[in-house]
Amino acid sequence: MQTYETLFVTTPTLTEEEEQSIVEGLAQIVTDGGGSFAANERMGRRRLAYPIEKHNDGVYVRFLYDSDAAVPKELERRLRLSDRILRVLTVRLEPKWAVASKEQAVRDAQARVEAAEREKLEREEAERKALEEPAAESTETTTEDSESDRAAAPSGGDETPKPSEDGE
Repeated sequence: MQTYETLFVTTPTLTEEEEQSIVEGLAQIVTDGGGSFAANERMGRRRLAYPIEKHNDGVYVRFLYDSDAAVPKELERRLRLSDRILRVLTVRLEPKWAVASKEQAVRDAQARVEAAEREKLEREEAERKALEEPAAESTETTTEDSESDRAAAPSGGDETPKPSEDGE
């Protein structure tokens, strides 16, 4: 089995569900052909170098998989027939490059999982602080308000009268 990398660009007008169904259908072609995925990643929406079919943006998707030679041919045939796919590129990786690409795909997946966990913990911490702060702010605000009210309030007879310009 050889290692292949297929990169394709979908039209930016697709909804998340439509895009997901297209990617799942294409991934099914690889698995039905006896291939195994090392990476199946959505690289995101990016600006194209030049307009393609009047689109300036596209959603990039990358497949890295091991399979027989017939699978990438069928995958690319179906990609080229689809009007929702703007561009396609499939390459067969040399063994050294294949190992390095697979290792990088594993590291990238781990980094994404760690980033998601870190983001989730930060969000939970921010929510926890937001719940604690209103109670603390209400006691601090009343104390600060009363002090500032006392300082700003005019005192009964402490002010000295200002002399008038007439000399009276």
